[in-house]
Amino acid sequence: MSREEIQIGVITDFFRKINVAAVKVHSGQALKVSDRICIRGPHTYIEQTVESLEVDHQPVTEVGGGSEVGLLVTIPEMEGEDWPANVPRSGNAVVRIRGV
Repeated sequence: MSREEIQIGVITDFFRKINVAAVKVHSGQALKVSDRICIRGPHTYIEQTVESLEVDHQPVTEVGGGSEVGLLVTIPEMEGEDWPANVPRSGNAVVRIRGV
C-alpha cells in the first residue's frame, strides 16, 4: 500500500509549556483522534498519532474545516538540549498520512 499525504491544516501557534499546537483546519478537511499526522516545516518534522484534541478547552474527538483546535504534540527529547529545535512553528503544515 502506498503512502498518501494530504495537507489538512496549518500551525498558528505553539504553547511550549504544555506542548499544544493551535491548528487551523483547512476548509473541506477534518482532523480526528487516531489520525496519523505529520507536522512539517523548514526546521520541523514530527510524525505522530493524534491522541488529544480540544476546542475552547473542551475535549473533542473530531473537528471540521475552518475550525481552530488545540493538538497535543509529542516532542522527542534530545539529550543535552533544554528545549529541542524540532518544535511546531507558526506556518508549519499539518499533513494527514494514510496507507503507512
